[in-house]
Amino acid sequence: MMGTPDPDRLVELQRAMRLIADAVEGLPDECRDLAGNALLNIAAEAVAQDVGCAEAGRIFARLGDLLARGLQPPMATPISLTGFDA
Repeated sequence: MMGTPDPDRLVELQRAMRLIADAVEGLPDECRDLAGNALLNIAAEAVAQDVGCAEAGRIFARLGDLLARGLQPPMATPISLTGFDA
């Protein structure tokens, strides 16, 4: 069951997302095309370390399901994939 997100954690997550998006925009053009892949690799490693490989697999499966249905997460608003995230 998903819990209610901690408002402070949500604010900090939104801040982190904005800082990362701004940093990506500041990359040289030849690197910007690779930013999504690089961020995905970093995120996958961080999630696996945070919740373990099995739970990370479930989180990414839920994300895959959302994307397969055309529900792309917005850049500025986090989506909840597990009770442990914002």
